[in-house]
Amino acid sequence: MPEHNEVWLVERITASIGDDYYLDRGEEKGIKEEAASKGFAFRDVERILARELDKLGAVCERVLVDRLDELLHQYTDKDKYLDGAEERDALDKVLQPAPGKKKGLDPRIAKEYVDSFCEVNGVRRKGQGNRRVLIGMLGIAVLAVVTFVAVYIMRDKQQTEPRIVKDTTVVDSSAYSVGETDRAEINDLLRRATQYVDEARYTDPPERSAKACIDRIKAIDPKGQYKGQEVAALIDRIVNEYVMLAQKSYESKDLESTRKWLDRAKLFNKAAEVLREKEREFGLVSAIEAQPAGRK
Repeated sequence: MPEHNEVWLVERITASIGDDYYLDRGEEKGIKEEAASKGFAFRDVERILARELDKLGAVCERVLVDRLDELLHQYTDKDKYLDGAEERDALDKVLQPAPGKKKGLDPRIAKEYVDSFCEVNGVRRKGQGNRRVLIGMLGIAVLAVVTFVAVYIMRDKQQTEPRIVKDTTVVDSSAYSVGETDRAEINDLLRRATQYVDEARYTDPPERSAKACIDRIKAIDPKGQYKGQEVAALIDRIVNEYVMLAQKSYESKDLESTRKWLDRAKLFNKAAEVLREKEREFGLVSAIEAQPAGRK
């Protein structure tokens, strides 16, 4: 990386951290988007960002949230239950400043994340068990009453009406519903994909990016029966972000980066005509090549 580019990035990081020694996810995303528009490699940005944070004793909110997520999974993956001691331990490990750091995770962010994690992953917390049992018992009682009434009505109708042979309906064998386990995994993948988008990790690094999560969701639920609209909206957001990066690179006369951002947007198989039109606008293809098939 050219020295003047690294100097710019260091100054940008320092300005974002300011006097609070805390880099939130919005600030990190802004840094990465600006760096990407200037052609920085993702790994270089991550390396310099980690180095400068350590040098200043500052913390990265994303890293602390990832640590909290790992702890919560460690405590709850087997029994789907988070007791008070486990929750306090997880929070203490991210709220207390680590050696050499001047801050810990923002308590408000930590609380919101624990609440969201438990809801998305179906994790029970202290005090929720009795309430769920009561709700379950009430549901069973209501179902029993409804079943009794339905059986009584059907028996009465059978005694008073002639028996009629009804046509059977053929059910589409390709139709299916997403099971509870798959729904839980999709919820977790969608949450992580959204987090990666907030951090400008759209396709890079490949194994920990929004695209990796979206590809996994599509493998689990190829028809998009569960959370299909949310996944589509997230893909649209990523494509729009890549178009914005391409626009910035084009304005900087960096056609190589311009093409790179549009090529990455194409990986999501959305907005093909819009991307083709942008290629024409940026001079990456001719007007004839940009026309859809059948319109030449």
